[in-house]
Parts: sequence; C-alpha cells; structure tokens
Amino acid sequence: MDFTGKTVLVTGASGGIGAHIAEAFAAAGAEVILGYGSNAKAAETLQSKIIKSGGRADLSGFDVADELQVCEAFAAMRSPPDILINNAGAFPMADTLQTSADDWDKVQAINLRSAFLCSREAIKIWTANTCVGAIVNIASISASISSEQIVHYCAAKAGMLALSRNLAAEFGASGIRVNTVSPGLVWRESLDDDWPDGVQKWKKVSPLRKLVQPQDIANACLFLASENAAAITGIELTVDAGISVAYPF
Repeated sequence: MDFTGKTVLVTGASGGIGAHIAEAFAAAGAEVILGYGSNAKAAETLQSKIIKSGGRADLSGFDVADELQVCEAFAAMRSPPDILINNAGAFPMADTLQTSADDWDKVQAINLRSAFLCSREAIKIWTANTCVGAIVNIASISASISSEQIVHYCAAKAGMLALSRNLAAEFGASGIRVNTVSPGLVWRESLDDDWPDGVQKWKKVSPLRKLVQPQDIANACLFLASENAAAITGIELTVDAGISVAYPF
C-alpha cells in the first residue's frame, strides 16, 4: 500500500496506538500530521523519529473536543489531509453510580464529539474542492459488548459506529469513505504489570491466544484508507484476536 502524495492527519498521535498508526502511514510514503493535545514533547519526539527514518511529519496541537480549536487547526494546516484517522480518546474507569454528568460529558467529548468535529471539517474541505477522502474512526469492541466501569466509554464508542455509518451514507456519492476499526485488548508497555490476571485470561480465551498488537490496528487503518478498500465504506472492522467469537464457557 503506497500513500505517496497523500497527507494523513492522525489525532491522538503522541503515543500509544496513534503513534503506531502515524509511523505506519509515514513508512508507506504519506506526509503525516501528528495531532496532539497536551503532550507536545512526545509528539515532537515522534516527529523526529519519523523524519530520521526518511518520512515526513508535521505537528498540529489542538483540543479535538473544542470546536473553535478544531476549525482553526484545519484552517492552519499547510496541506489539508486526504485521510483522517480519528484516534484521540480517553478510557477512564468509574462506577456507573459514581459517574457525574460532567464526567460523562468529558468522555463523550474526547471520544465522540472529537470524531464528529474533525470529520466535519475534513468533509467540508473535500466537498468544497470536489476531492475524495477517507476517514477511519478508532472505536472499540466495547461499543458492542458490555464492560464493567466504563459505561460512558462504551456509549461513546457505540456512538462512533453510528456516526461512521451515517457519514458513509451521506457523503458516499462524493467519493468519501468512512469506516471504523474496533480494537480488542491492545498490548502496551506495563499492561502485564497493570492487569496480569486480565491479560492471562484474554490469552486463554481468545481463539488466537494472543493480545492485539498496536501494529495490527495500524495495518487495519492502512487497508481501509487505501485503494484496496475502494469499494468499502460504512463498515466496522473488528481487530480483537477473535475474542468476540470466543465461547463464553
């Protein structure tokens, strides 16, 4: 998959899955815009890493949940994105009955409002210039299954699936494709120490007997954003090592 000549905006690119996605697109020839919130140092480090590897990367710091900042960020971009990866999100855990309305709103804002705002601005640019474009939203298998202590997160990710389907239907005639990647449990540093019992249970229950790797999510984004997926829009691509089809007993 060759993305030479394409510009890709990845939100939440300063670390975790977002950083891997950004690196994957840069390695495939794209000019990557690293969207970040408060972690400018990590974003700068990633930019340097990509450039030293022969890639191209710009920085764009803004609050993805703030409408004015999103609009200003898109207007200031030297090269408007051809591809948008809505990856920014947060995963705070809280008991449902202890979750305040403010807590709920914050989680909806970072996980769902952000995807709407960034998608809206990208689509405005594409339709105004009669351009085609591709959006990949990073949701979660939590959008479709129940999980303890993250009711606000589950609801936000379910909303992202609906957002993707509706944008795909509304703007498909303009050549704009919108799809979703729903990760399962993705490996990260310290995960084995933070949740040893959960990791071992996941590996035992998942049909592939392993965790999802960040590169697995990046590969799914590369595919859905590429011409190999030219006839694919409005879908959810689940990347979870098979946990969604595992026997519950």
